[in-house]
Amino acid sequence: MSSAKDPRKITDLYCHPRASTRGSTIWAIVCRQTTKRIIFHILVFVFGFSWALIYSHWVVTWSLPEELEGKKILITGYIAAPPIDKAHRVSFEFQTSSISGEKKKTRIKLSWYGEHPKINAGDKWQLLVRLKRPHGVLNPGGFDSEKHLLVHHIRATGYVFNTELNRVLASNLRYYPLARLRQYLINRMDQVLTSNELSSVIIAFVTGAEDRITQQQWRVMRDTGTSYLVAISGLHIGLVASLIFIFVQFLWKFSSRLPLHLPAREAGVIAGLVVGFIYAAVSGFSIPTQRALVMLVMFSFVILLRRYTQSWNAWLWSLFLVLIINPLAVLTIGFWLSFVAVAAIIYVSSGRIRQKTSYLRKFWRMQLTVTIALLPLTLLFFQQFSLITIIANMIAMPAVCLVIVPLSLFGVLFLLIPGNFGCWILWCSVKLLHIIWWWLTFLANFANCSWYHPVYNWWILFAASIGAVLLLAPRGLPAKYIGLLWLSPLFFYTPDAPKVNDFWITLLDVGQGLAAVVQTKNHILLYDTGPSFFEQDAGASIVNPYLHTLGIKAIDTMVVSHGDADHSGGARSILNTFPAANVLTSVPEKFTPYIAKRCASGQRWQWDGVNFQMLFPPQNSKLRGNNASCVLKISSGKNAILLPGDIERISEDLLTANYGIDLKSTVLVAPHHGSATSSTAALVKLVAPRYVVFATGYKNRFHFPSKEVVDKYMKINAKLLNTAKTGAIIFKFSNKSDILNVSLYREQERRFWHYNKDYK
Repeated sequence: MSSAKDPRKITDLYCHPRASTRGSTIWAIVCRQTTKRIIFHILVFVFGFSWALIYSHWVVTWSLPEELEGKKILITGYIAAPPIDKAHRVSFEFQTSSISGEKKKTRIKLSWYGEHPKINAGDKWQLLVRLKRPHGVLNPGGFDSEKHLLVHHIRATGYVFNTELNRVLASNLRYYPLARLRQYLINRMDQVLTSNELSSVIIAFVTGAEDRITQQQWRVMRDTGTSYLVAISGLHIGLVASLIFIFVQFLWKFSSRLPLHLPAREAGVIAGLVVGFIYAAVSGFSIPTQRALVMLVMFSFVILLRRYTQSWNAWLWSLFLVLIINPLAVLTIGFWLSFVAVAAIIYVSSGRIRQKTSYLRKFWRMQLTVTIALLPLTLLFFQQFSLITIIANMIAMPAVCLVIVPLSLFGVLFLLIPGNFGCWILWCSVKLLHIIWWWLTFLANFANCSWYHPVYNWWILFAASIGAVLLLAPRGLPAKYIGLLWLSPLFFYTPDAPKVNDFWITLLDVGQGLAAVVQTKNHILLYDTGPSFFEQDAGASIVNPYLHTLGIKAIDTMVVSHGDADHSGGARSILNTFPAANVLTSVPEKFTPYIAKRCASGQRWQWDGVNFQMLFPPQNSKLRGNNASCVLKISSGKNAILLPGDIERISEDLLTANYGIDLKSTVLVAPHHGSATSSTAALVKLVAPRYVVFATGYKNRFHFPSKEVVDKYMKINAKLLNTAKTGAIIFKFSNKSDILNVSLYREQERRFWHYNKDYK
């Protein structure tokens, strides 16, 4: 019998003292390597955290001194980007050289209203301005403008006074040459395509300037899931670079000498990289294009260095470099969408058995992969998902990225050369875009083409992400279709709602205006709709996203207190999105073709044990304007809230005379935003609120709330809240107890870039 088969000898072999020493040595080496890896990862984490902290501190280290806010100050500096021309105003980014006589380099955003001289990028100006610190409205589901300003390094906003002090100090081509080139191309394309409704989209394809795209055009792209096509990113730069790569590689092979000096493949890579860099430059090196360019450079260098590397390594290095260049990139939506999309494509295409399939099938597979991978993030960021996105992109994506964008870039190139050839090419590209736009508009007109459903909390996002990973796993994985179970909370979870006899009210932060959402167990009431401002309104940008966040499908009653734009400006946007069973207002004539009833005292109803009573204006009243505001009282048990609109002394006297102590409420929304023309002593005494809410804009030009009014409420020891300082305010009431909860959104979602001076 051989020793290998003798159990005793095998035992002796492993029990030998040398074998034990050898095993200990191997174990020590493994432990040492593991320890090194752990230490390395800890050091990388510390380095990354420290770099992000240092970078963020460098961005926010300077803030506009509080004593300069709202004051007229003289500044000098340069127009740092192409100006954005809108009706009645022009907006632009300004790189300061001095502020109020002191040297200071920082970037601010300015608007110039009314008549103004021509603004050219790169020119040095002296301007008389009024500035304020970065501050925006803050609401659940809404856009965080303070975060947006931080990411773009903008440290103040303001507007220019029309005065003789404003003048051009210098105009030199060596200052901001790239911004000058972009402005020239935008203006030139605008001239060539001036009468075409889709010229704004072509300009966005080439330069990334999205400011000319109309709200209707955004709606079509949003409903068809094609908004990403106008945001120059990795898709555009990657495909354009790929086309150049294929074209140059093809031509290179026809030469007998060139391949001897440089292989055709590497020549194509270099040409694609150069064109990608030029495209990124024309788009202004925006954050998405920076990210795309880094990824392009990373993958190009792998080919040029003739080294094999796994796709995951290239992806991780790209992620690392993007975060080194700008750690604040993680605060942008595009960062997450682009890296997750690329990761999903690598995940489904690497390390799997390759099967011969048609290009069409591969395209469908990639579309389905990206759609599933981005579903949780899409609902998290936008609260909606296009149900026709795959059908729309089947034609739109290849047509735009492979034909229209390259053709537009080719046309712009020839615009720099005398002649009309570039104009003809741009005309062809916009005609092709019309065909694609017809297809997108046709699909967008289908009812219920978008699914509105928010991600209510982080554990749902986590579960849905695991579900997406499992569903995209290789065939044959036993747990693959368990992914559907992990995705189920995304579809079936419902948020908390008030109980019977309870009601919740959210006073949204809409700036200088008012919008309040009232929830009972089974009903929704909206009181006022926020202001309208130029091309936008609070209905579309604030109220609708908040209602989507709640999972609301329809409004039971909308009350618009009166016709002023700061209270009724968002009404049409809301009614176009959410059907309203009942509309009450003091100005029903403004709501044609919608059916609206006139509000009047005596109207009352009950929902889920909660009482709603219209107190004002009187029946057949001849009052108009602010004094005709609909005054609504909502009560349950001992708790009540009074919503008085913009009534002033005349109406307040009538109200106190008619209702007396019946006006008593736990919460009062200050009449007319705290104006000195409202909040009479009689009203304050009879309502006797514990909480008073001022719905005002930050540093508003009316200086609301009035100090006189604030003093009146302080004398009765009411707690004062201002939406400009707190963001959205949520009160939760019960008929059995005191206020259940008061949530201040700015405090609840506190971030280092938010204005957080105080909440009172």
